[in-house]
Amino acid sequence: MKAQAKALNFYYGDFQALKNIDFPVEKNEVTALIGPSGCGKSTFLRCFNRMHDLYPNMRYEGEILLYPDGVNIVDRHVDPIEVRMRISMVFQKPNPFPKSIYENVAYGLRVRGVRNRSLIDEKVEEALRAAALWGEVRDRLDDLAFNLSGGQQQRLCIARA
Repeated sequence: MKAQAKALNFYYGDFQALKNIDFPVEKNEVTALIGPSGCGKSTFLRCFNRMHDLYPNMRYEGEILLYPDGVNIVDRHVDPIEVRMRISMVFQKPNPFPKSIYENVAYGLRVRGVRNRSLIDEKVEEALRAAALWGEVRDRLDDLAFNLSGGQQQRLCIARA
């Protein structure tokens, strides 16, 4: 197992958006959350990235355990920045940075202090290949990410994550 929600409740003020969710996230498996609009799918996903910490009067109850260490990522003593370094979120609408294709992918490495250009080059190519984008952009890595098609921008955001 990669992560697990246990007895998770989430509140926006007095409104309870999630009620007693128990949900395993298995390693190396694709998981789909399906349901009607407004049932809490996005709220649940945002809990894994601590996106709700930006909202006033929100609160978590229960746990989201991240393995292998079993840390409860919604514990108020856990730094949300550290959580976001381990769990990325790619939105339905692509949101590339106003930078080159290369710099969009290299950004995370640079923020973590990686300065070795050959290592960054290697990781950028690896991420773009994994997102099935390398063949389409390898000759134009210096182009602005906004020049990509919508589908390409989405794959770029996946590579960046």
